[in-house]
Amino acid sequence: MPLTIGEVLELEPLRSAGARVLAGAANLGRPVRWVHVAELPDIAHLLEGGELLLTTGLGMAGEANARRRYIDELADAGASGVIVELGRTFDAVPPELVDAAVARGLPLVSLEHETRFVEVTEVVHREILSRQYDLLDRAERVSRQLAEEILGGADVATLVARLASVFGTEVVFEDAARRVVAACGPGADDDTPAVWDSHALLVHGHSSDGTAGGVHRVRPFARAPGCTWVDIWIRRERWGRLHVLDTGLGTGDVDELLVDRAGAALALAMLSEKDAAHLAERASDALIGAIVAGRHGSPADIFRRAKSLGAVLDEGRLVAAALDVRQTHGERSVHHLADDDRLETLRALAAALRSSVAERGCSALVGTSGDRVIAIVAVPGTRPVGLVLDELVETASARAIRRSGVEVVAGASAAGAPDTLQRAIEEATVAVGFAREANDTRRVHHFSELGTFQLLLRLAEGPELSRFVDSELRPLLERDGALRPRLVPTLRAYLKHAGRKADAARELGIQRRTLYQRIARVEAVLGRDVDDQSTRTRLTLALQGLDLLSGRNGHP
Repeated sequence: MPLTIGEVLELEPLRSAGARVLAGAANLGRPVRWVHVAELPDIAHLLEGGELLLTTGLGMAGEANARRRYIDELADAGASGVIVELGRTFDAVPPELVDAAVARGLPLVSLEHETRFVEVTEVVHREILSRQYDLLDRAERVSRQLAEEILGGADVATLVARLASVFGTEVVFEDAARRVVAACGPGADDDTPAVWDSHALLVHGHSSDGTAGGVHRVRPFARAPGCTWVDIWIRRERWGRLHVLDTGLGTGDVDELLVDRAGAALALAMLSEKDAAHLAERASDALIGAIVAGRHGSPADIFRRAKSLGAVLDEGRLVAAALDVRQTHGERSVHHLADDDRLETLRALAAALRSSVAERGCSALVGTSGDRVIAIVAVPGTRPVGLVLDELVETASARAIRRSGVEVVAGASAAGAPDTLQRAIEEATVAVGFAREANDTRRVHHFSELGTFQLLLRLAEGPELSRFVDSELRPLLERDGALRPRLVPTLRAYLKHAGRKADAARELGIQRRTLYQRIARVEAVLGRDVDDQSTRTRLTLALQGLDLLSGRNGHP
């Protein structure tokens, strides 16, 4: 940590000189970069900021207005403070000096006794150099530790968490598009700091190429904390920016060396990651995963984290979508592609969906979860949410899928409230599970349109559905396995047409008399009256369950 004015005043030469703070007591924590003995009235233009001035007051011997101007110029130049030795020029510090220093918050200290300024500069500079050496040693140790972690395979998120521990404050890494791809506070799980939205609005500037960056400071404004930041350059391309926020113990100017080393370590880590270009996508995946697992916090937390990734979810109606890919012909299923091929297919689909969303004035958090692309879409305006989602998926599918025999299918939830996002993703996932096996041509299947399949799809995840189908249909299935004609298609057509024999016979392409005979056989095998309403309901559900379990889903 840098040497502060308060710590300087505790050093022996100044304690012995009877140092007394006359103004700016609240700012005694300002760092002291160097100490200057200065008697010139126009010294301010020679300062670079952070200097502590020692003076006998000779440069302030003029009129009162000149003394006020002297203080104002020092404050504008960024001086840390002024120490005035009494007895040579002044017996007491002039009141206009004190008033001006109070108005500007500039620490003003008087020395009641004569002191040798050379002793003050010696002890202060020795302390500054000692701390700078300690910082250099710490920076070297941290650099070695980071290098070891990189060689051990640590990714960017791990390094950011390590840096948060080193600095003792929140650390944020954003990509070139200003999306937060990794963030962490000391001792906390990965998360975007709550103050990030306000801090991100502060002007940070930029450097023009990979050699002209350096470490920069942003001063706090209102409730937005400041930071120390550095651009991350790889092969003369700016990939992102590292922010060390002043929210905890803060960082001083001399900590810039550590920030610079940290930036270099992140650049090396990104060079070692073959998929560094997908950092933002992985951050979106992590947030989607947190929502799916119920580890997402409040809706406000989700909106804040999503906004840091470029998704504004608090403006519009929210709907969840799950996108998958399925085989349309050929022998090789997309679910058995090599992992890299499957991952690239999903990433291409996610990227295409983001582009489609942006073009239509929507906003969305898009990521991958398991074998699917998951999106939470905020739909503005009054157009039906379902129609908008159909268009988004259709456009994304046309752009992303180039592989022959593969197509995109999707499931969509109903529009919901911010506190139901986890349930909305579950609904979309259930719907896409149906869509993957359905034999119709719809691209998007909406959960609200699945009817009884909403229940059956959830039961299919366990043994309950299989047991139910077996108890209702096993005699008929065993009979069809041994004899012809099969009776299951007859039962299916009969139930589909609600017992209207003429319609069922027409669909089956048989005479009505033949249909009567087959229905009678079905009743004999099952031992039930198929015209009983309760029996029809049970058998309809059993046939739908059979379709799900056998992978030949029909129509809901």
